[in-house]
Formats: sequence, C-alpha cells, structure tokens
Amino acid sequence: MGKRYSRALYEVAQEQDSIDNTLEEIKSLATVFSENPGLNIAFSGRSISRTEKAKIVDTLKSEHSELVQDFISILFERDRLNCVDEIADAFIKRYDADNGIVEVTVKSVVELDSDQEDKLKSVVQSRFSVNQVNLTKIVDPSIIGGIIIRVGDQVIDGSVVKRFNEIKHMLLVNK
Repeated sequence: MGKRYSRALYEVAQEQDSIDNTLEEIKSLATVFSENPGLNIAFSGRSISRTEKAKIVDTLKSEHSELVQDFISILFERDRLNCVDEIADAFIKRYDADNGIVEVTVKSVVELDSDQEDKLKSVVQSRFSVNQVNLTKIVDPSIIGGIIIRVGDQVIDGSVVKRFNEIKHMLLVNK
C-alpha cells in the first residue's frame, strides 16, 4: 500500500521540482509518527471521533508545504495515515535509488576510526557503483573479530564467529 502512495507523492514532487524538500518533510512526518506511537493507534481504530482526528491532521499539516499538506489530507480521507512509516520508507528508497545513495550498516567489535570508515565507503562506492554511502556503525563484541557489512539486501560476513561456525560445521560433517 505504501509504495503506491509514495510513488504518487514522489512523481508530483518531481514535477514540482521539490523532491529534496518533500524528502525532508516526509522524513519529519515519519519521525512524528514513530515518536508518538499513539498516532497510529488513533488513526487505525475508532477510539476517537473523525472530528478529533481532523484536529490532529490540521496540527500535522501546519508545519508542511502545500504538497505535503494535500498529501496528508488524502491519506486522512482514505484512512491511510497509519501507513506513514511504510510510505516514508518507500519514498526514501526511491530517492536513494534515483540519486545513487546506498545505506550501509557495519558491525565490528570496536569502533571504526575515520580512515577505516573512509576506506569502507570508498570500497562500497566502487563495488556497488554508487555516488554516496550513508554508513551506520554498530559495535558488537559478540562477533569476536572481523566485520559484518550489510549493503541493502546483501550481507558480507567477515566475522570470526562465522568462520568459527564454518569450521565447526566442517568438522562435524567429516566425523
């Protein structure tokens, strides 16, 4: 459901040459919903009246451009405000794909220093032919050593734990 709405918003934002502003606004709207889980509950159920919901919608719309205000109104009319997170995720993925941006998560035993980060970004940029790498770092001592890199749906597991488990499996199979 979210993909269809995000695609429509994305295309209109492109036509109006406001894609970057719309991206920031949709991220902001998603943040409001994630920080206030009661909003999804309020818009999903019938616990509050439509009039009360309309007041909340007016408050949500107050900080946004005309395009996003209209979009919020459409979502409200079609009872889809509980899909804001899904819509925002799809919008961001499309934006990233169109602009050659990739989200990378790296797990390591210790914090990476800036040289290691730069080298990792450079390798990912050349290997995946992208313009920009947004790096999220996670320190996870349970991997013992090495790193685990997630680029989109691909995982490159260079952890000691993985290697240990491979050796263990090999020894058990060859008994």
